[in-house]
This record gives sequence, C-alpha cells and structure tokens, in this order.
Amino acid sequence: MQDITTLRSMRHGRQIRLGFVGANVRATWASQSHFPALLASPDVELTAVCTTRPESAEEARRTFGAQLAFHDVRAMVASPAIDAVAVVVRVPSHYEPTRAAIAAGTPVYTEWPLGRTTAEAEALAALARATGVQTAVGLQARSAPRRSPAQAAPRGRGAELGCG
Repeated sequence: MQDITTLRSMRHGRQIRLGFVGANVRATWASQSHFPALLASPDVELTAVCTTRPESAEEARRTFGAQLAFHDVRAMVASPAIDAVAVVVRVPSHYEPTRAAIAAGTPVYTEWPLGRTTAEAEALAALARATGVQTAVGLQARSAPRRSPAQAAPRGRGAELGCG
C-alpha cells in the first residue's frame, strides 16, 4: 500500500476528483467527520457521491455540491470523472465497494476495517497488490481523545456497563 503523495503526483497539479461511497445525508458519522474535512481540503474536489438509492444519491449530490450522483458503486468507480474513491459506509459493507474500486483500477481509501473478516481484508490486499492499485485504510479515530466506557455511556449508565 502506497501513500497519498503518489496519487497527488498522478493528478498533475489539479485537485483529486473524489467519489464518495456512503454519502447518505442522514448518516451522522460521515456528515460530521469526513465531509467537513473533504470540503475544506484544497486538494480534494468532491466530484461524485454514491448511495444505494437514486433518490438519496441525488439528495447527497445537491447537499454536498457534487457534480455526479450514483446509486451503483461499480458505475461510479469506473467513471473517468473520478480519480479516487472513499468508502465510508457501515463496517459490514466495506468489502464490496472496496473490491469494486480495486477491480476497476481506481485508487481507494476505506475506513477500517477493510472487511468483516481477516480473509476479506487479505483478499482485498492481495487484489490491490496484483493490480497495482493504490489503497489506504483510515483510522480516523486514532487521533481522537481517549474516552473510557463510562465517559462514552449516556449519563448514569456507567454502572450498568461495569464502569462505575
């Protein structure tokens, strides 16, 4: 797995045209963490969004200002308008869009974990090596302040979790 500087050199001085898988506007994680960072980055143009339904894809396109909306991840990762893909969906769904991006030859950033099992993660790594596609795995919470289970629990629930 290579770092993002190689992708930056491939784009010839322009912004990375990013396709975002998991762009549902009602999803709190992506809208509170990934989208603000992406939209603030001078290196990234949010070019396309992808959800599982045409209606939610179009809503995300309008909300986030993307040029394109997709409801089929295979169509998005094959689009010549996309330089790279970010896969930010629920954990059980990481494998398929990541595999589709690698199979299409599109560099891909996927939130950790890559798949539901070690075998899925190893299969994705092997496919990326075999095809030479750049991949990155995100651990966005790695730099977040540590919280104990008691701090993360709703007020008064710490004792129920064995934390108080």
